[in-house]
Amino acid sequence: MGVNARTRAADAARGRIIRAARARFASVGFEGASTRQIAEEAGVAQSLLLYHFTSKESLWKAVMDDLFFPARARLDEAERASREATIPERLMAVARLIVQLAAEQPDIHRLMTIEGRSESGRLRWLVERHLRPVHEKYIAWIRRGQRARLIRSGDPVLLYYSILAIAGTTYSLAPEIKLLTGTTSPPAPAAVEALIRSLLHVETEAP
Repeated sequence: MGVNARTRAADAARGRIIRAARARFASVGFEGASTRQIAEEAGVAQSLLLYHFTSKESLWKAVMDDLFFPARARLDEAERASREATIPERLMAVARLIVQLAAEQPDIHRLMTIEGRSESGRLRWLVERHLRPVHEKYIAWIRRGQRARLIRSGDPVLLYYSILAIAGTTYSLAPEIKLLTGTTSPPAPAAVEALIRSLLHVETEAP
């Protein structure tokens, strides 16, 4: 096997490990997951997993980076694309992408529901590495919109987490919603976006 083929094989194995770990962490949490189970589900030897990731925590961090770096890049692009828009329009541009990400990657909300329950070292790492920059920017936009009387009054943090909850639970709890309602698929992102728009009370845009 040539160098390029070995590199592709190693990258493919690493990708399978990341995907298997994400599914395991999202279902049973960090404490409930084991590198042995993850290796089995990825179809690799545990020794190979530990070659790529020296510990379960380093694997967990790699999973978070794999989820959040691309998401943040897309959020940055949405922000740049709406730079000339009003604050409500910029808020909705980001909210729209949050809904899309939740629909595409429901494991994000499942992981955060588990990790956000206790003030662990992992959570502190995640907050400082990925969550705080987005949180602070979005909160600042909400406050600016409120000062201009374009965004619903109230605690900006509660508004921010309400947006995350609406988007996240709609897709992370899709199996439960399906059993309760008999629907065959989750709500369309446009419907979720409309609900968020109603929550934010964006007065400058048509409903």
